[in-house]
Amino acid sequence: MSKINFQIQSDPKNLKIVRKNLSTFLSSHKITDKDEGSIVLAVDEAVQNVMRYAYQLNPAHPIDIEFEKKDTDLIVKIRDYGKQVPIEQIKPRDLEDVKPGGLGVHFIRSISKEMNYQHQDQGTLLTLVF
Repeated sequence: MSKINFQIQSDPKNLKIVRKNLSTFLSSHKITDKDEGSIVLAVDEAVQNVMRYAYQLNPAHPIDIEFEKKDTDLIVKIRDYGKQVPIEQIKPRDLEDVKPGGLGVHFIRSISKEMNYQHQDQGTLLTLVF
């Protein structure tokens, strides 16, 4: 089992830090390039959603991120301290509704084995298992 934790501010320019840290973590655990690309895409989408919906694109708020390799699973935790979106509203849009955007939750759900949102006293914890 190995684990890393770090925090970024909710500025979109920090997405590259998340992608780089995740790629490095996955490479050290011998994840295939194909799987790595899919996982990085899903985590990037999840962090973008935090920036957009929990923090309304305000770039000055904390996001705590944890990557953990446990047995055969990769567990990613993304914790915000912002606006809580009702969990029943977190769903992908209908794929028949062709328009730009709105597919992040669809990508995340299709790539991950498990996706769990938990409201905290302040903010939300998203746990993804790959």
